Amino acid sequence: MEKEAVREELKKIRAEIRSLKTDFSNKKNDKEDHFKRGEDFSEKIDVIYEEVKAIEKEHGLDKINQELEERKKELEEAKSKISELEKEAASMKSAPKKKPEGKTMPLAKAEKEIKSLETQLQTQVLSLDKESELAKKIEELRDIISSYKGVSNTSDDSKKAQKDIKQLRKKYINAERRIRSLYKKIRLVSKEKKQKYKQIDELRNEKKKAFDNFKSHKKVYGEVGKKLKELFSKENELLTQLGESPAQNKAKSERNLKVKQKEAEDKLMQKGGKLTTEDLLMLQQRKYNNLFYFILFYIVISKV
Repeated sequence: MEKEAVREELKKIRAEIRSLKTDFSNKKNDKEDHFKRGEDFSEKIDVIYEEVKAIEKEHGLDKINQELEERKKELEEAKSKISELEKEAASMKSAPKKKPEGKTMPLAKAEKEIKSLETQLQTQVLSLDKESELAKKIEELRDIISSYKGVSNTSDDSKKAQKDIKQLRKKYINAERRIRSLYKKIRLVSKEKKQKYKQIDELRNEKKKAFDNFKSHKKVYGEVGKKLKELFSKENELLTQLGESPAQNKAKSERNLKVKQKEAEDKLMQKGGKLTTEDLLMLQQRKYNNLFYFILFYIVISKV
């Protein structure tokens, strides 16, 4: 290929390189903008998590959960003790009774009704009147169950057992009420936290979009960079054909520098040789390891 044709091709390559350089820079900025956007969303998410912790701390959620576990344990212990005392009372009866007089509700149904009412008391937000009404029904049903188990025996031991059972039931109901109160507090805290978690979910979606866009732009950025590298390689090939490649130019510059440095050294060695500022710069750029040259150079500088 003739030099003119090579130069014409080189001109086209360089025009394409200039265009791609601009595009490459833009793609880099787009890529970094999307990455920064994703990082910003991460920071916002962290801030909201801290707000959630602050809500929990403000309402004393750890203490509430701790007390809730204690009350549940208290409830189970009371329930177990009541069952134990009812069995003891049943063993005190003088004669077995298949069905107590005046009681038309079957034992299984009474037990099922109690379980249902207790669940309502523990899980539902009720007025004080409604709570009292349900507690009264539970007491009546427990009396029915007790009558099946012989708690109606009038002996002193039986009366004591009934008294103990009544006290435990009162403790049981109080524990139930406290548990409902604690659950109510937890629901209020959960409501506030739910709003925060909703914000976090929205931010996570935006963060995902930002990082997906970052990956997409990074891929395009890499493709443009690869194309640019190919063009630089072609440019270097054409410059080599013209004898103007970067490596060739560097070698030529180094040769010229060595020639000038040699000329400066020759002047330095000549008696009465006059050194110009350029000569001094040439000598300064030369890397001397020999102490003699360093001292000599110092003497010359001192005379200038």
